Amino acid sequence: MVPRILVTRLFASFTHCRSTQFQWGSLLQHKHDASLFMFNTFTSAGDSHKGDTFTVSYLSNSCGLSLELARKLSKRVNLKTPDGPNAVLDTLKNYGFSKTQVAKVVEKNPRLLAASAEKTLLPKLKFFNSIGVSNSIIHRIALEDPVILQRSLEKCLVPRYEIIRSIVRDDRKVVSVLRNVPLGFTNCDLKKCLVPNIEILRQSGVPQGSISLMMVNATSSAMVKHSRFVEVVERIKKLGFDPKKTTFVMAIDVLLAISKGGWESRIQMYERWGWNCELALQAFLKFPNFMKLSEETVNKKMTFLVKDMGLSSLDIAAYPPVLAYSLEKRIIPRLSVVKILKSKGLLKSNLSFGSYMGSTEEIFLKKFVIGFQEHLPLLPDVYKGLIHHDDVM
Repeated sequence: MVPRILVTRLFASFTHCRSTQFQWGSLLQHKHDASLFMFNTFTSAGDSHKGDTFTVSYLSNSCGLSLELARKLSKRVNLKTPDGPNAVLDTLKNYGFSKTQVAKVVEKNPRLLAASAEKTLLPKLKFFNSIGVSNSIIHRIALEDPVILQRSLEKCLVPRYEIIRSIVRDDRKVVSVLRNVPLGFTNCDLKKCLVPNIEILRQSGVPQGSISLMMVNATSSAMVKHSRFVEVVERIKKLGFDPKKTTFVMAIDVLLAISKGGWESRIQMYERWGWNCELALQAFLKFPNFMKLSEETVNKKMTFLVKDMGLSSLDIAAYPPVLAYSLEKRIIPRLSVVKILKSKGLLKSNLSFGSYMGSTEEIFLKKFVIGFQEHLPLLPDVYKGLIHHDDVM
């Protein structure tokens, strides 16, 4: 039963209203009606939070999120019924998304649950499949850029696909670009950055193969601000790089990734191993990517090559790709085999370092392992053991 004083206060608070559908006099006379009024009022107030409660419950029970996270995400999306979000989840599951992946996508973009599965989500998934994007790659793209599934197909995704397709001229390479930098695919101003950058490369005489190589392996560099890209291209030309070689675009990527201070610190690092600035630049012309290696990686490999194996640092400068090879899987096993062969007098002492370190695995096996099996029957087993040993040091 509602106390009379409370009903009186309710009456007083509404007397300023011009119109009302309630007869307050009868309300005071019928306490039962007043009780019913109060019940309906509080029920209506509770209804205003009903959507939020359902959203939290759905995010937790259907999407596998914790209650704490569900409450936090419920501020970004308001779900009314399970029909729409169920259709979204079913569509994702039909395209192979695991429960864990669905939970991560929803966590990053809960508004996706409020989208139309039929009109918004499905057309994007079908489009990606049509250009050769596998479901596993779609999972990766959606996790890195969850909003991509809500971008306009006609205004965003298709036009961007057509621009990149015109540059790499192959759907498989478009897929590689999309896989490597999904955020760049949707957010970069392709017409102001990518297109003029590629035009500069073509004007400089860079062949299509190198352009495609850069698009696939250094996509972010190809999409940088145009003025910065032009600046680096001019610097690369002054260093003496040949535009017709792949090292030209590799060098662009390196210089875009390394600051001026970072470049100087790397030069100093190699100087501590006996190189001078000129020698480092010569190595850079041969294999630009070695300048991106961390100091820890360089020191570890240089220590083994120079101090442990007795090689001259000049040998390393003459063949800088060795610094990018796996120490355990390539450098140590091959040098060990060559050292054995030299110790038996089966190889010339002045054998070129790059001749055995740079050869393919098939050629190395044929020329330096199987080729000497008659003299050293256990050599193939020794080499195989070195490659598969977890602690060759």
